[in-house]
Amino acid sequence: MNEKTKAYLAALAFSTIIGFSFLFTKVALGFASPLTNLAHRYTVAAIVLFILQQSKLIQVKLSKEDILSILPMSLFYPLLFFMFQSFALQYISSSEAGILQALVPIITLILASIFLKEKTTLVQKFFLFLSVAGVVYIFLSKGASFGAGTAIFGYVLMLGSVFSNAINNILSKYKGGQYKVLDLTVVVILVGFIVFNCLSLFSHISSGNPMGYFEPLSHVSYIFSILYLGILASIVTGSLSIYAIVRLGASTVSVFGNLGTVLTILAGALILHEPIYSYHVIGATLIIAGILGMNLMRRK
Repeated sequence: MNEKTKAYLAALAFSTIIGFSFLFTKVALGFASPLTNLAHRYTVAAIVLFILQQSKLIQVKLSKEDILSILPMSLFYPLLFFMFQSFALQYISSSEAGILQALVPIITLILASIFLKEKTTLVQKFFLFLSVAGVVYIFLSKGASFGAGTAIFGYVLMLGSVFSNAINNILSKYKGGQYKVLDLTVVVILVGFIVFNCLSLFSHISSGNPMGYFEPLSHVSYIFSILYLGILASIVTGSLSIYAIVRLGASTVSVFGNLGTVLTILAGALILHEPIYSYHVIGATLIIAGILGMNLMRRK
């Protein structure tokens, strides 16, 4: 199996894990705030990495200079990405956030062409927009709208999350050529662990309920969700996405993120028995056609 095929499989696996992560996030948020959820998620990830390092299953050796060089990645993802997203959802609906999130491949394409000199054909651009159109169509069909009644501030915050995601894709491509995939993943995870835990603990202490940090951990379903989010949706996806971006390019891999929308719909139908409507099928078809078209054109 050549490197290009492995990279496509990595992108597909990354999209699959992310697609199902929304289901586990939904379960986890039933027990804890978004900030505490993130704190526990990155605590699990940090503990797993520590165990792997101590057991010699992985070897990570980074100097202070290396860590400082990688830090900008962790600033944009997970820190700014999740912070902007969490606060944006206080002002706009999840459907509106989903529509704006679909803009990530377009922003990534623009930034990649400027900073990474990645080139895409007109046909590839068409398929990229087709994939984005599929996501937007699904959310609009669900009733999302951008009326005057919703807060502009929420849109600005969500666009901050979108740009943070896109910039992280660019940095992943750039830094991936200088460091090992695992080294980049470890720094990002540790920064998320430190910052989210500090913010969560401060939030609980300031509200006069420091034990609130630990309360969700008494629920089995919450622990299971956090394990999925911490191990698969943080460590594994972090490594897979960087691996794929380095070999396929930031603009190409970013389109795979839209596949997560399709898989989220399937997960909801299979596990939560949520209904699938005709607009789901139409939107999913556009998304998959866009992904296949862009990547098939890339091979030619």
